[in-house]
Amino acid sequence: MRFWNGVVMYSPRTPDYYAIPGTDHCVFRLMHKHGDVQAWNLYWLTKPGIDLVPIYADSWHDYYHPFTGEETRAFYEALDTPVLNNLTLATIVAQPPREAIRLLCRARLENTRFYQYPGGEQWRATMLGRLFLAERLAGPEGVRPQEADVVDFGKELLRRGRGTYPQTKRPA
Repeated sequence: MRFWNGVVMYSPRTPDYYAIPGTDHCVFRLMHKHGDVQAWNLYWLTKPGIDLVPIYADSWHDYYHPFTGEETRAFYEALDTPVLNNLTLATIVAQPPREAIRLLCRARLENTRFYQYPGGEQWRATMLGRLFLAERLAGPEGVRPQEADVVDFGKELLRRGRGTYPQTKRPA
């Protein structure tokens, strides 16, 4: 399992690795600068297209579409919104992947203003799929460290003829 600032980190790399080429003030650099692990975890879970930004630095905009200003405000509000008893979304995405899966299945994501932007229940399905990926990458029986590189993962998807990250609904 990977940790950043003492909190579980789901992605194979820190946000600065995913930074938009040629920009000094992108959301990834800001999250890295401020060490906002929960925001980074939620962002990585919500936006699978960011895995392709480092691979296609010249055409990153074909794979990744950033949030609008209103979506960004709703995203950060969602982190502090209670979605399961008194647990906030930030608390849930700070848990190890297996526990986050269990909690996210029961969470009332519709309590957040952000819920509508990434597609309602499709957002939950996307996050669960990414959490299963994070669990596989972090587990002891998971891939070896040299294979846990997001660039290799993205190249493998493209090698298999898939232009986008495959989203799969999995039972929790």
